[in-house]
Amino acid sequence: MTESTDVSAQENSVWDFIEANPKMIGFPVSDKQGLDLLNALRDVYNMIEENPETAANMLTMIVTVMVSAVTGSGNETIEELLVQEAMHRFDNEAKEILND
Repeated sequence: MTESTDVSAQENSVWDFIEANPKMIGFPVSDKQGLDLLNALRDVYNMIEENPETAANMLTMIVTVMVSAVTGSGNETIEELLVQEAMHRFDNEAKEILND
């Protein structure tokens, strides 16, 4: 147990704090899109135990988005990621339908 009231000194409390306070640190990616950086990292943290490979892919995606924003290709990268996400969601829904 710790006497500190600092949110980062308590296990998981920093992640709970971030979840309760979204959009604390935004990163502009494109003309219309931004990245909620802390919640994106919280999502990776939560995935690490469940599926480390997916967590690594999520982290790579976050970094890709950040680099594309800095290099000026944020709009294109966001569009590509949205298409990939839609395809992934479609694949999962199709599998669920076929399993039923």
